[in-house]
Amino acid sequence: AGKYRGIAQCARTILKEEGARGLWAGTVPALFLWVPYTAVQFAALGEFKRVARENGGDPEKPPLAFAGGAVAGATATVVTYPFDVMRTVLAAQGSPRVYESLPAAAAGILKSRGPAGLYAGVGVTLLEIVPASAIQFGVYALLRDIARAEDPRSRDSTPRAVSPLANAACGFGAGSVARVIIHPLDVVKKRFQVAGLARSLRYGERVAAAEFSSFASAVGTILRKEGVRGF
Repeated sequence: AGKYRGIAQCARTILKEEGARGLWAGTVPALFLWVPYTAVQFAALGEFKRVARENGGDPEKPPLAFAGGAVAGATATVVTYPFDVMRTVLAAQGSPRVYESLPAAAAGILKSRGPAGLYAGVGVTLLEIVPASAIQFGVYALLRDIARAEDPRSRDSTPRAVSPLANAACGFGAGSVARVIIHPLDVVKKRFQVAGLARSLRYGERVAAAEFSSFASAVGTILRKEGVRGF
């Protein structure tokens, strides 16, 4: 059984045992991850849109918006993935800490798992991020088209700008749909990333590296030990 049973109980336990600092575990690698990830993602998306327009396509419409999101997400993931692994390890290690800093985590992962350890689960992540980005950008484009169509000012064929509130609602809807659909893959990815981490047993059974040697073994282990709910 795991140590944490829900969001509120988890937050209370972390505050009690690790202090407020514990709620920000992994922040440094997260910044190294998300700042360049976002930059690379939108640079790749912008390049995809440019090429699409040069070839007579409309990258704002759902079909190409799905494809553009997939390309952008996959490119950004490959470039920044080691920081994703270190972020997850630092956040999951609990107390007492296995690694005290980002350099210590990088050195520890390299020592125990080799360079491949910094890309543990990257295959699952690409399986996750490609549909996630495709769904997110594609659903956003679809919802935005619906918002434009529902605009009472749209009485002619002239495209109307979507209001900031409608844009926010479309983004919320697109993100929610994407996360719900791909969450099981995110669970598998996180298990790959922390496999073999020697954290305290009071957090529950450790994730055995041998059981997460492949996607099939990972899925089988989660199903056998936790059932469908585990995903």
